[in-house]
Amino acid sequence: MLFGYSYGNTYKKQRISISSPLFGTHYNTVQGYNTSVNIAYRRNLDDNFGKYWRIYSNMNYGFSDERFRIIAGFQKKFNNISKPILNVEAGVETAQINPTLPISERINDITSLFFERNYLKLYEKQFAEISYQQELFNGFRLFSDISYQQRNALFNTNDHSWVNRDDIVYSSNNPLQPTNFGSAPFEDHHIFKLNISGRIDFAQKYMSYPDSKVNVPSNKFPTLWLTYEKGFGSDISDYNFDQVRAALTQTIKLGNKGNFGYTLKAGAFLTDNEISYLDYQHFNGNQTRIGSGSYLNKFNLLPYYDLSTKNNYLEVHAEHDFQGWILGKLPLINKLNYNLILGSHALSIENNKPYTEFSVGIDNLGFGKYRLLRLDYVVSNYQGKTEGAFIFGLKFLGILE
Repeated sequence: MLFGYSYGNTYKKQRISISSPLFGTHYNTVQGYNTSVNIAYRRNLDDNFGKYWRIYSNMNYGFSDERFRIIAGFQKKFNNISKPILNVEAGVETAQINPTLPISERINDITSLFFERNYLKLYEKQFAEISYQQELFNGFRLFSDISYQQRNALFNTNDHSWVNRDDIVYSSNNPLQPTNFGSAPFEDHHIFKLNISGRIDFAQKYMSYPDSKVNVPSNKFPTLWLTYEKGFGSDISDYNFDQVRAALTQTIKLGNKGNFGYTLKAGAFLTDNEISYLDYQHFNGNQTRIGSGSYLNKFNLLPYYDLSTKNNYLEVHAEHDFQGWILGKLPLINKLNYNLILGSHALSIENNKPYTEFSVGIDNLGFGKYRLLRLDYVVSNYQGKTEGAFIFGLKFLGILE
């Protein structure tokens, strides 16, 4: 109940695992309290874990909407050289409107139950999907998937909180109309979706063995992602669409002067019709004042769905971590082993004014071996309005998911 259970038999090359229903319990205004349990069985086909097959399932029950949802899947890895992986999955789930999951369920638990801020916006997806990935040649890996999806709007069914605040009320599950609780951001519909992506690691070095290939990470060149996404066969013809995306990311080590990292993203929709709001390009915002994960893929003061778009866009993130190059030269402060970080983020959307953020922060906060905190002051500017706030980075949040 507390930590789940896992049983492995190395002689038979198999493992069974069940996740913790306690750590799988969350709260949102659509399902109320809900709990999830993951069950998986894996069978390795060699001694080096390079070939395997596994079956898995995720079961979820919402106590307020009284809805049981389940996903089941099969996955197989065929070899450890080109690493081809086939995955077949089907079921029904609640999914975030932004598929990149900008807010974690655990953070939404806290903001909802303590502050009546329900940032998690959900819809129901009944689907069947087949995906396949493989390294076609050194430095190029192909990812592809095709799915059928029935997508239904969801509405709030619960307004419970641990701390009642008279001046704050929950918003609706529609980010376009937060005060209209009977509204939906899209019409219920079905659609087929195709995604084809390629990851290019330039001048990739590797080590070759008789039964495996091990790629050697390098920061000398950037990694390039190219993606084509197509929605077709919808019962609402305007919801069919085509989109192309590209992303370039790299972290450059500058010796004793620290590390410089950047991410560049761009995308274009090839259709002009009014597509489903689910298929807009959504950006990783943050309204919680809590930071986690990589800062090279998010905006720390941008509301989650304020700039979602079906127009062309360009997204830029950059950070320089000076490590000990600056603070390490200051008397007394150098004893703390803190790192200075400067950041810059920008978003430009066609027919819209750009959104920008600049930040200065201190990383490696804590004592001894426990350096799990980061603090940034971020200033944003959009349409002439400037806003500033502190962002508290908590590196241990992933452990609680």
